[in-house]
Amino acid sequence: MDNIESVGREESGTKPEEGQRKEKKAKVREKVAPVIATEDTDSGMDTGNTAEEINTSGETIDDSFNKEEIEVILAANQKLGIKNRELQEKCDLLAGYEDRLLRKQAEFENYKKRITREFDENKKYANTGLILDVLASIDNFERAIESAKSSKDFDALLDGIVIIETQLKSLLEKKYGVIMIDDVGAEFDPNIHDAIMMEESDQYADDTVIESLQKGYSMHGRVIRPAKVKVAKAVSSPDEPDEKEDGGSESSVKGV
Repeated sequence: MDNIESVGREESGTKPEEGQRKEKKAKVREKVAPVIATEDTDSGMDTGNTAEEINTSGETIDDSFNKEEIEVILAANQKLGIKNRELQEKCDLLAGYEDRLLRKQAEFENYKKRITREFDENKKYANTGLILDVLASIDNFERAIESAKSSKDFDALLDGIVIIETQLKSLLEKKYGVIMIDDVGAEFDPNIHDAIMMEESDQYADDTVIESLQKGYSMHGRVIRPAKVKVAKAVSSPDEPDEKEDGGSESSVKGV
């Protein structure tokens, strides 16, 4: 009976140790396998490390591994170290790129603010040249008025005003491309004319501008203010009614 118990104790003391070694080997192989599976780009790796220098699962490799297994573990550990260093380099590079991106974003925001301020400033004073030219014409008007007050010569005042008007129109045309629209006698054009009224006329053909009520202006070929005009229509015969049955007046003018 004592012998049986002693044998049982010996078996229970040895088998658990073997099981632990096998389990330890399995854990190490499980951790090493993914590293070994990767493509080996450094075929000349130094595997001269000792088993005591390697710690894969928190425990130092002991004599339960044979020489071949230790070499595999050392190679896998060295690969893992290389990958960790490469990963750290990539992380440092990424951090540098993130820092540069943040700096560039801040610089771009400052640039946009500066451009916006400059644009608003330029827009505010964009008409400075035109204002200075208008002020010069106002100065001429003031001198003409002062001269008329002292001399009481209103004919001279009229002549001065006419001269100033001519100068101002010439300035607008030559420097700013502003041309007056005065098409008396021309055919009505809704693109440049605004028909205010119509008048029967036997001197002008239908749809002809017979009077300019307010001058129009174009700037560099674009109409900035249409001319307000009076348009001619044919004289109706006594047999023709002046009004249609619906009460509307006859008109062939486009846009009237």
